[in-house]
Amino acid sequence: MADEDKAIQCQHLEAPTGTRLPAAVHVETQEEAVMNSRGVDGNEPTEGSNLLNSSEKKLQETPAEMNCLQRLRSGCACPPHGLLGRVITNGMLLAGFLIRNIPVISDYVRVKHSWSSSLRSIALSVILVRAGLGLDPKALKKLKGVCVRLSMGPCLMEACTAAVLTHFLMDLPWQWGFILGFVLGAVSPAVVVPSMLLLQGGGYGVEKGVPTLLMAAGSFDDILAITGFNTCLGMAFSTGSMVFNVLRGILEVVIGVATGIFLGFFIQFFPSPDQDNLAWKRASLVLGLSVLAVFSSVRFGFPGSGGLCTLVMAFLAGLRWGDTKSEVEKIIAVAWNIFQPLLFGLIGAEVFVASLRPETVGLSIATLGIAILVRVLTTFLMVCFAGFNLKEKIFISFAWLPKATVQAAIGSLALDTARAQGDEQLEKYGMDVLTVAFLAILLTAPIGSLLIGLLGPKLLQKFQQQNEDEVEEETSVHI
Repeated sequence: MADEDKAIQCQHLEAPTGTRLPAAVHVETQEEAVMNSRGVDGNEPTEGSNLLNSSEKKLQETPAEMNCLQRLRSGCACPPHGLLGRVITNGMLLAGFLIRNIPVISDYVRVKHSWSSSLRSIALSVILVRAGLGLDPKALKKLKGVCVRLSMGPCLMEACTAAVLTHFLMDLPWQWGFILGFVLGAVSPAVVVPSMLLLQGGGYGVEKGVPTLLMAAGSFDDILAITGFNTCLGMAFSTGSMVFNVLRGILEVVIGVATGIFLGFFIQFFPSPDQDNLAWKRASLVLGLSVLAVFSSVRFGFPGSGGLCTLVMAFLAGLRWGDTKSEVEKIIAVAWNIFQPLLFGLIGAEVFVASLRPETVGLSIATLGIAILVRVLTTFLMVCFAGFNLKEKIFISFAWLPKATVQAAIGSLALDTARAQGDEQLEKYGMDVLTVAFLAILLTAPIGSLLIGLLGPKLLQKFQQQNEDEVEEETSVHI
């Protein structure tokens, strides 16, 4: 009997090389048959083992039901995840709008402008820290060219389109047309970054670096829009020369990047890795420095440098944190879950219907629609020849749509400056700018958020490296 067993083993080992996988599969089917006819320990099957085997077969026979359950769980997940989370987030925007504009509620519920601005700045700091920690250095290095194109092309084209339309449709001077155009040209990091982080966590678009591209380009897009706005505002009110305003925008970029590099290298080595509660200390330090950077930049007259400093600092710090980086990201995510409804609610509360001029609402919607269409088409052209397929290009074009944060921050600034001048005509122009900024927030923020959440899983490829590694390991074991 021993000789016969050895002969059988030799026959299996001497199978041809080209038929190794079928032989392995054949042996596996024989083993499965034996295991099905016997218990786990090699004995005859019992009632318990038959029950387990039947339940396993039922689970294998109903993959469609499992997919439905997974979709249901992902859709009804707690905020800010899933479709329910997106509905609640957009509901906070609507809730803030209703609180501000319903007479009975607005008489008792009021938020001071200083408190609203401060809370929105803190929330913006938190989301920019999450964006910096979520950047992929390999994808960023690979997509640096398209990142520059994406941060400049759509913003400039949308600003020029809006300036031309408002000059001929709304009779705005060219300086005020470009003021309105650069207000529209900024994309909202408060909408884009959380959506990109959710897609990145699910593995969508990670292989091509789509979330990293959009998060990185968004910060530069905002700086360009704020720089153009400040330049045109200075020209309209003759506050400083145009050359000084342009140089100030370049100076904002230099200050933001330099400060972010210095603070990023500092956080890499402090606190030291041998301390207790390292993740909490690093998370507290990076959040504190980011809030300090955003408030300091506004205080010293360089509002665009604070966000860029936060993004660069968090990105550089995460490069040397190793395993602690994931723990820090979880702590930052908890902070974002607290400030996210505050941010969207306060942005919605910035909109006051009584300040709108009804005769300009229709023209404002037409201007906004045409400018957004030009932006989408320009974004599609900017990502051509960058290695993306057609579905990814379509997704990036629509993901570059939402507007909220920058519009709420600078939309009323031109009107406030005009009121300080005491010129009724300039106040009219400032009200037109505020009207278009309000409509941009009200329309593009919820629609853009829903489009990103719905189109992302359908148009982006899901990263399957982990599954492929598991399949290779299983194949090697079978062989």
